[in-house]
Amino acid sequence: MTRDQLINYCLNEYNSEIDKPFKHYPDYVAIRHLNGKWFGLIMNVPANKLGLSGTENIDIVDLKVEPELNSILQVQPGFLPGYHMSKIHWISARLDYFESIDQLADLIEGSFIATA
Repeated sequence: MTRDQLINYCLNEYNSEIDKPFKHYPDYVAIRHLNGKWFGLIMNVPANKLGLSGTENIDIVDLKVEPELNSILQVQPGFLPGYHMSKIHWISARLDYFESIDQLADLIEGSFIATA
C-alpha cells in the first residue's frame, strides 16, 4: 500500500483533513478530525531508527490502539511500537507490508473512534 492510497482512503471514508505539521519533516502527514486531533500520522523514517537494519526510508503510519491490542500487534509482521508516540497506545504499521487498505481498515477506524 502507498501513502497516497492511505491518505485518499482516510479523506474519502472519514470526514477528515490532512496537513504537514512538522517544518523539518515535510513528508510527514497528519490525518486529522475536523476538530484538529489526529488519528493517523504517516511518516517516512530511516529503518535504523525503527530498530531495523539499514538506512533506507520506510513509510509507516501511527494509529491509536488499545494497550491489549497493541501488545498483540507488536509481535506481528509489519507492526512496530509506535514511533515517536506512546508505545502503549500507538502502533506503527509499515505500509510496505500491506497490499491493500482493507488490511488496516479496522485499525484506522479504531484509531478514528479512539481519538474523536
